[in-house]
Amino acid sequence: MSSEPVPEAARSRKARVRAVLGVHVVFALACVLGITIGRDQSGRAILLLTLIYNAALPLWCLARRDRVSLSMWRFLLPLSVLMILPDAFLSAHLGVLVFPDTGSPFLGSVPVFMAGLWVIPLFLVLHAGESGGLPGAALASCLVFTAAEATLWAIPVWHAINVTTVAHVAVYLLVPETVLGLSAWLAWRQVGDCGLLLRLTAAFAVMTLYLGNVALFWFLVEFLPAV
Repeated sequence: MSSEPVPEAARSRKARVRAVLGVHVVFALACVLGITIGRDQSGRAILLLTLIYNAALPLWCLARRDRVSLSMWRFLLPLSVLMILPDAFLSAHLGVLVFPDTGSPFLGSVPVFMAGLWVIPLFLVLHAGESGGLPGAALASCLVFTAAEATLWAIPVWHAINVTTVAHVAVYLLVPETVLGLSAWLAWRQVGDCGLLLRLTAAFAVMTLYLGNVALFWFLVEFLPAV
């Protein structure tokens, strides 16, 4: 018995996911090389790599005529800029997050590169959501952000302090970061092709949901047990 033909949309989605993964593997290798070369000023290296990523990604999407990926980037870039606010809340107010001074300019307590760095993990999460729906987005968000927490402290990019951690992963962030990926994917699905105002409104809603979640789960995991 011959197998049923794969729908065109499914083939296109699989090809897009393979291309996205391939580009990010290459970019990850470039990051390792760049940060290794600029080890003494890793913050400047990260800032440069983040700028290159956010400049090259839309050009790559246009070259491939990949409207879906371009739509994701257009939604995620303003969201990434807004995510400076939760980072500042955690680092400057709660005092549970530290961004070492490694050469990057800062906005208050947050290095400038964070304004574009959130695009990278969330771009992967949105593609996982397109391939696997809600379970795919949730699993990818949990894995991607846990991997980031477990590794980026060593560069260093950031590290948690004064909270419960397992292998450098802050326990109180597990649920908020999973919900962040889910909410970003759901919001993009609703407003990805809309105008700038609606995209900004949705991005602001995703950011405030994350901010509320990190405050709530810090309270539940760190504050209440100590009372």
